[in-house]
Amino acid sequence: MVGILGESFGACMLTSYRFLVVVLTLASTAVASDIYVDNSSGRDGNDGQTLIASDGNTGPVYSLERAAQLAQFGDVIVLMNTGKPYYGSLSLTGDRHSGTANRPFVVEGNGAIISGLRSVPHASWHQEGHRLWKLTLTRKGYYRLLRNGQTLPEEVSPCGCDPRLTLKPGHWAAWQGSLYFRQDGVDRPESQNFAYAADQTGISLHQVNHVLITNVTLQHFRFDGLHAQGLCDHIVLENVNAVENGRAGVVSSGASQLKILGGRIGNNGRHQLLVLDRSTAKPDNCDIREIPEPQVISREPETR
Repeated sequence: MVGILGESFGACMLTSYRFLVVVLTLASTAVASDIYVDNSSGRDGNDGQTLIASDGNTGPVYSLERAAQLAQFGDVIVLMNTGKPYYGSLSLTGDRHSGTANRPFVVEGNGAIISGLRSVPHASWHQEGHRLWKLTLTRKGYYRLLRNGQTLPEEVSPCGCDPRLTLKPGHWAAWQGSLYFRQDGVDRPESQNFAYAADQTGISLHQVNHVLITNVTLQHFRFDGLHAQGLCDHIVLENVNAVENGRAGVVSSGASQLKILGGRIGNNGRHQLLVLDRSTAKPDNCDIREIPEPQVISREPETR
């Protein structure tokens, strides 16, 4: 009797094991979906499964956030290049936004721009002195200031002194949680078109593996164009431009591993390519323009 029960139990376990193998195999070979994003004709009530909208909820989504909500393991997020920037951020986290060596999770930018800019309300400027104007923003940290679409030069005091005393016309500086601008013409800043870097990071990666991000520009974010953190592995950036962000173009931290193929990283506020301890970032044929820093890769201790 014991022998019969043992045989039955073994057969049951073998059947369960085979069933589990089949389930896992089917999951790993499931067909990846394309999630289409169009910031001109898309709608976040759509399913993202088709490029052209049709009856019901079939068609592209509008926002990056909605695309991330719909995406699953091994999928492809396809941004349509409509000629208008995508305003907002894309956050990829965990197994859901990961892939395999043969089927990576992909973000295909098609040359589109992802931007963190917001317009400065005209009433936000306050005069502080002779041709000196103050702008206090809700989110603190790093800044970028643009006028008529052009990035304005920042002045940073090397000694930590008050930069307002020597601020040149047409330049700006951060001081004690506010941004100061020296008027350089007849027009007051409240009558001009200013914009600032509002969103923190263009693309954030956390504990994802086998991700390919390609053909996209990440610009005008308060902190970074792209930040891979928390054990990200097999991450490839192909023809990705990360420019004019407040802190860095690309950051690798928390023991993450990046490869950067082509693209341009430049004109970011403090660093271009920032690699924190236990992480790597390997650029290959990437145009890294160190302005204003002299070194290509900066290494700083991880903050805790």
